Amino acid sequence: MVRFNTKRIQKDAQADFERTWIETSEQLPRNTSVRIRSQGSTNPLRETVQKCREALIEIGFQEYENQTILPASDVYLQYGPEAPVILDRAFYLATLPRPELGLSADKIGLTEGIIGRFDQSTLQEILRSYKKGEIEGDDFVETLVKRLSIDTGKATAIIERVFPELKEIAPVPTEMTLRSHMTATWYHTLAAMQNKTHFPLAMFAVGPRYRNEQREDKGHLRVHNSASMVVMDPNMSLEAGKELTLEFLVKMGFSDARFDVKAGTSKYYAHQQEQEVFAKWHGEWLEIGDIGMYSPISLANFGITSPVFNGGFGVERMAMIFGRYRDIREMVYPQFHSSRYDDEDIAKSLSVIKEPKSERGKDIARGIEDVARKNYDAMAPVRLIAYEDECLRVEVLEEEEGQKLLGPAGLNNVYVQDGSILSTPNSIDNAVTTVLQSSSLGIASDIEQDLETGKESGTYRVRMAKNLSDVNLRLPTAVHNYIVGEHKGIRVKGPVFLTVEYTVKNLTEVIEG
Repeated sequence: MVRFNTKRIQKDAQADFERTWIETSEQLPRNTSVRIRSQGSTNPLRETVQKCREALIEIGFQEYENQTILPASDVYLQYGPEAPVILDRAFYLATLPRPELGLSADKIGLTEGIIGRFDQSTLQEILRSYKKGEIEGDDFVETLVKRLSIDTGKATAIIERVFPELKEIAPVPTEMTLRSHMTATWYHTLAAMQNKTHFPLAMFAVGPRYRNEQREDKGHLRVHNSASMVVMDPNMSLEAGKELTLEFLVKMGFSDARFDVKAGTSKYYAHQQEQEVFAKWHGEWLEIGDIGMYSPISLANFGITSPVFNGGFGVERMAMIFGRYRDIREMVYPQFHSSRYDDEDIAKSLSVIKEPKSERGKDIARGIEDVARKNYDAMAPVRLIAYEDECLRVEVLEEEEGQKLLGPAGLNNVYVQDGSILSTPNSIDNAVTTVLQSSSLGIASDIEQDLETGKESGTYRVRMAKNLSDVNLRLPTAVHNYIVGEHKGIRVKGPVFLTVEYTVKNLTEVIEG
C-alpha cells in the first residue's frame, strides 16, 4: 500500500524537479488489481440536468449545443445601451503572446552546458516555428527531445534555465468573453437555423453560464447551469410561451406556475414582455426562472426575421428545491464541503473493525453470540462451551461470583435516529447490529489470528464500552465529523463484560485446518 510523503516530495521537487519526477514515478504500484465495490451514485445537479432534457424532448423541443465563447460586441447587439453594465459581470479571455526567443552567445553557452554541442540552426528553427504558432505549447518539449536527440529532463532544463523569459510572459486580454447567459448564444443559432427548417422552430440547450460574481455564497456560483428554450414562429406570442413553460414545469414535478411582469425589462426583451416565473412546490411559491419575447431590435441586429420566445430556468435552483439543499456549493461541489448524511447513510457506513475470514472463525463468532444471548443472565461462576471441535474449545465464562454471564449493555441494539448513533436494550426494527454481535466477531477474529501464529490458549474480554471501537465498530472519518459537526451524538456505551477463553487441543491439526 502506497502513501506519499507529500512534504518531502514537494521539497525535493523544488530542489530538482526532473530527478524527483523520475524517482517518485517508481513509488507507484505495478501490476495490481483494484475492484470498485461501492454502488455508483450521481450528482443531484446532473440528475436535474437530465430531468430537464427529458422533459423538453418529450414536449417536442430539439436539443442544440450553443457556442461558449463570444465577442463582447454581441452583448451590444443584444442589450443596446444596457451592454456596459452587463459586460461588467462577463469573464474576458486572455492569451499568452508567443515571444521572440533569440539564441544569443550566452544562451548557446547555457544550452551547451546542459546538452553539450548541438546544432544551433535546428534550435533556431524550433524557436521560429514556436513563435509562428506552428508548434503548440504542449508539443514544445517533445519537439526539443526529438529534433535535438535529448531526453525530457534536458529539454525541460533548457526551457527553465536558457529561456526564463517564458515565465514572465503576461496575459494579453482579448474582446472574447465566456457567455454570461444562454441568450447570448441563441441569436447565432436562430440566425443559422431560420431558413433551414419549418416553423415553429423549438430548440433547447442545457449548459453552463459564466458570471463574474463579486463573491460565491450559498445561493450563487460563478459557473451555473441554465435550461434554456427558444421557440421561433411568425405567430409566436408570450401567451403561447407561457403555456409551454407551464407544461415544462409540470413535467418537472411542479404543481402550478405564476408569472409576474418584471419591473425592469432587460433590453434584449421587448418592452414589458419579460416575466419572472414562480413555481409551486409543496404549497410554496418559489422563483424558478425568467421568460420573455426577444426584442425586434436585438433580433434585427442578427438578421432574424421572426418572433422568438425564450425561457431560461436555473438548474441548480431546481436541484436545490428537489433535494432540499440549503447551500448551492454543498450540492454542486460536495467534495469541497461537509457532506450531508441521513440516518440510512449513517447506518450503512457503520461497520465492524475486524471479522473472521475462515469458516471456523465465523462458526466461533456465531457460537459466542448464541451462547451469550441465550444464557446472558446465568449467575457466576459459569463456563459454557461456545464452539468445540477435535482441535479447539472456545468458552464464554464469568468467574466473579454474583455476576451474570453478560453485562447489561451486552444485548443492546445499535441503531441510528435523527443523526445520532444510539444503543438500547429494547427491541427496535431498524437496528444496524448488536453490541454482542460486533463484539463476538471481533473476538473470533482475534482467536483466528492467534491460531495462525501458533498460540495454544488465550482470553479476550470486552469490558466497559465507551467508544464504538470498544465493541469492534467504526465509522468513516467523514461521517464521524458530520455527526460531531451537526452536534449529534454517538452513544454506544455501558458495561458489556463479555469474557471468552480458548484452548487448543491439537495445535498441528488447528494450523493445518
